[in-house]
Amino acid sequence: MAQGDIIAAPPRIAQTVGARDESPGRRALRRFFRHRLAMIGLVIIGIITLLAILGNEQAALQNNLKLGIPNSPPGELPGYPLGTDALGRDVLARTLVGGRISILVAIVSVAIATGLGTLIGVIAGFSGGKVDGALMRLVDIVLSFPTILLLLVVAFLVGPGLGTLMLMIGLVTWAPGARIIRGQVLTLREATFIEAARTIGVADGAMIRTHILPNIIAPIVVFATFGVATVIVFEASLSYLGLGVQQPTPSWGNLVQQTRVITVLERQAWQWAPAAFMIVLMVLAVNFVGDGLRDAFDQRSTSNR
Repeated sequence: MAQGDIIAAPPRIAQTVGARDESPGRRALRRFFRHRLAMIGLVIIGIITLLAILGNEQAALQNNLKLGIPNSPPGELPGYPLGTDALGRDVLARTLVGGRISILVAIVSVAIATGLGTLIGVIAGFSGGKVDGALMRLVDIVLSFPTILLLLVVAFLVGPGLGTLMLMIGLVTWAPGARIIRGQVLTLREATFIEAARTIGVADGAMIRTHILPNIIAPIVVFATFGVATVIVFEASLSYLGLGVQQPTPSWGNLVQQTRVITVLERQAWQWAPAAFMIVLMVLAVNFVGDGLRDAFDQRSTSNR
């Protein structure tokens, strides 16, 4: 071998060195994109969201009783591929616009719940002592009530409405996230780099911003993702009972509400089945994505489904 020749590292060793040099975020992202079910879920969510955005709101709300086309089954009328409801409104348009409303409720509610849960969890875990004890007793009280029952009671007292529904779900569903975040912060609080930061006099606020929050992004993202699926079900349940999104504004929940009329349930399934199918499909897709994120952030996981 000549003196100037360069000895190349074996491929396996080079890959191992490259993997070690890769940041944790990049490793998590790579594992996520290799998770087959998560990718399927992501595609489904993207398609449903795009269709919901493109939904014709005017057709969803337009009352066509004067045209004599109520309760028309799919394929009977041109321009109404999924038929019409009892008021002659386009079922397809209402399903798509209803998806827009249900997704909006889920995103806003989860944002409120995640923000509140993160705030309380960080304060409890970082402060410790009496502050931690008091906040955890509050979490225990919230968790002691069945969530859907608590939502029903609050909805009955406050009254239905879109804005009220989003705020109400957000304020009721934050407690599990607070407990998860608090556990993560308790572990980080004893870490060597936190002790070093305390030693050099880093203020608590700066320590939380620069050391605590960046290291708890993973559980926050996973909690928020699974929360979207949970909120979609909660919205559907409350709207089905008449305490959620109110007519004539469509949502998947109040479209399924039509099954309370036995004739619609048995003989006019086209009026509620598309919305029910979209609820199941969306919840399943979000759970696929949540599983992928959880496996991606868990370095012990070797899942590659």
